[in-house]
Amino acid sequence: MERIPVIIDTDPGIDDFFALMLANSSGKLDIKAITSVAGNQKWELVTKNALDIASYFHMDCEVAKGAEQPLNIPPRTAGYIHGENGLGNLVLKAEKKSLSPDYAWDIIYKKAVEEKGRLEIIAIGPLTNIAIALLKYPNLHKLIHRVVLMGGSSDIGNTSPYGEFNAVADPLAAKIVFRSGMPLVMVGWNAAVKSKLTPEDIDQLKAIDTPYTGDCSFLWDFERKAYKGFGKEYIILSDALAAAYAIDPAVMECKDYYVAVETASSLNLGRTVVDFGHVCKDKPLNCSVGIEVNKDLYLKMLIQMMKHYRKE
Repeated sequence: MERIPVIIDTDPGIDDFFALMLANSSGKLDIKAITSVAGNQKWELVTKNALDIASYFHMDCEVAKGAEQPLNIPPRTAGYIHGENGLGNLVLKAEKKSLSPDYAWDIIYKKAVEEKGRLEIIAIGPLTNIAIALLKYPNLHKLIHRVVLMGGSSDIGNTSPYGEFNAVADPLAAKIVFRSGMPLVMVGWNAAVKSKLTPEDIDQLKAIDTPYTGDCSFLWDFERKAYKGFGKEYIILSDALAAAYAIDPAVMECKDYYVAVETASSLNLGRTVVDFGHVCKDKPLNCSVGIEVNKDLYLKMLIQMMKHYRKE
């Protein structure tokens, strides 16, 4: 089976940890590079986390540093969900791995050229790196097969009433990407909520004994405590859902719509406006929007992920 060449653009992040873990466990993806972007935590922390996770899971790929801040607004972080170091304050036991000398946007373009239109991007952080790549390399949009992005929402948000964190963190970058002409799949917060993991689901995963189960359990418990602070008895690993879709599109039902990104309104900053009624007849259907999630398949994929690491 020919594997899909991918770059994972990420701001690790607890759910990013599990997205990388899932992607690495799949025989369907050929991970060409991991690129870091400021988001869930500050740039230096998420870059260290990207390096440590790649080493921790013995991922043989480049890790490149990306944007330290959004394009035109002050940075924001989500330590209240991901902890002071971005990984629930867990320190991974990982060998030191070196950063690529190239920046994320240059790596993205280089790999896109090398793969001759086959490269896919799994974007699970703010879209700053990809926007910079598009601005620096005007032909990039023709070289990318697909971008599967965790960001935006077709209804409620998690950062503002209608804004999802990754889109709100850099609305201008999101606007550039959604207008780029690249094939896009939006794994929005609306879909992520439908993939929520119950305590019983987490217990199933914890019961699978691997060298990583202890650290995974620590991260799941950290998330459970954080979500409980919001009155929720479940957790959402939204970035892992994006990785799952890249592996098997059957995990999420999508429909094509025109999606615009709000960059002016303070109340709606970063909102992804989905034209469900196809009212804007002159606008392209620029995004395949996640609508429904096959939760059973998603959980099965996470269980298979854990079982994969029993081999080590």
